[in-house]
Amino acid sequence: MMKQLLKQDVLFQFRHGFYYVYAFVTFVYILILLLIPLEYRGFWSTLIIFTDPGTLGFFFIGTIIMLERNQQLLQYLFITPIKLLPFLLSKMISLFIIAWITSVLIVYTALGMSVSLLHLTLGVLLCSLFFTAAGLAISVDSPSLNHFMFRAIVLMLLLYIPILNYIGWLPWKFLEVMPSYSALYLLDGAMSGGNGLLSFPAGGTTIIVHTGLLALWGAVGFYIAYIRFNRYILSNTGEHKEISV
Repeated sequence: MMKQLLKQDVLFQFRHGFYYVYAFVTFVYILILLLIPLEYRGFWSTLIIFTDPGTLGFFFIGTIIMLERNQQLLQYLFITPIKLLPFLLSKMISLFIIAWITSVLIVYTALGMSVSLLHLTLGVLLCSLFFTAAGLAISVDSPSLNHFMFRAIVLMLLLYIPILNYIGWLPWKFLEVMPSYSALYLLDGAMSGGNGLLSFPAGGTTIIVHTGLLALWGAVGFYIAYIRFNRYILSNTGEHKEISV
């Protein structure tokens, strides 16, 4: 079931141009990073991976849910054996795949093979899953795409505040427990501390702490998304209610 759902989600994203858009975006980011001096590329690569491929699911999931509601695809949750848990996980994993491919292409083209693939994958995975869950949670009861985008921008601005701590502009310690800071820490470790594809950078205790924090935030986000999807989508699926795009 999970394999079939994942295949359908990837094909759905291909049909609606998600992969083509990110092929172009990846090309642009690579060009930009190659114009930056090598000593600064790690920093800018971290910010680019975090603010775009790492969080792409945050915006894309809302678009996907609304497209599927308008095409009346979600009504099949009631008349097939599909369960809500694998349905949501498939969406999140499919968006992680785009994020991971994009991140790997950008990072290894700009920084070379010294970046830790294991650490990069861990950072992108946890970052992508959290932000996709957050986007799903705020999209399920949005009456229009514009309404969703307004919510998404407001929430994203709040979630981006830890960037100011990361770059040293806002030294508030409590920001370090927010998911964005943990994602930045893990991505930065992959860019700056790796010694090869399969290496795992030093700083084990702090890495474990931020991995645990981001995983916890992701679990909470997914739980909220699951509850809200069950409440706002499944309960209204049979109405064939269209969303204004």
